[in-house]
Amino acid sequence: MIRLNKLIPIFLSTLLFSGVALAEKIGYVDARRLIEESPQGQTELSALDQEFSVRSREIKGKFDLFKSREAELEKNAVLMAQEEAEAKAEELRVLQRELKRDQRDYNEEYNARRNKSLGELQKIISEAVIFVAQRDKYDLILQQAVFASDSVNLTETVLEELKKRSKQ
Repeated sequence: MIRLNKLIPIFLSTLLFSGVALAEKIGYVDARRLIEESPQGQTELSALDQEFSVRSREIKGKFDLFKSREAELEKNAVLMAQEEAEAKAEELRVLQRELKRDQRDYNEEYNARRNKSLGELQKIISEAVIFVAQRDKYDLILQQAVFASDSVNLTETVLEELKKRSKQ
């Protein structure tokens, strides 16, 4: 007697393979490459970097200041009065807390803005993928795959479409 839980995987795999067999024309696109190499993606990522570069430099400056003051305290702590050394150590702790808060705020704002930009960019890329799929009569286009041969890779074709659209 065959148990039901042994039949289910067989049934599901049969459905999966029969569905793939029905798709006559399959393609694959590398979404990461489209984001990085498309004119729209390069423009968006460049704008994002430019928008956050000032704050990034400010945080780096604070970090460098913290490191130099920390090194100075370690070097001169033996020569300082105990109260002065404790005051400098407290200043360092305050600066470190500010630095951590600034870094956390920066990361949160950068990630929120980046996610918004990528969402808009993915919409543009999806429209181009759908256009190419319909124009070239594809049955199925995948964006994630463990393996895709060059014969089904449409990334370059979609990239060309995105370049055309950026010039319009």
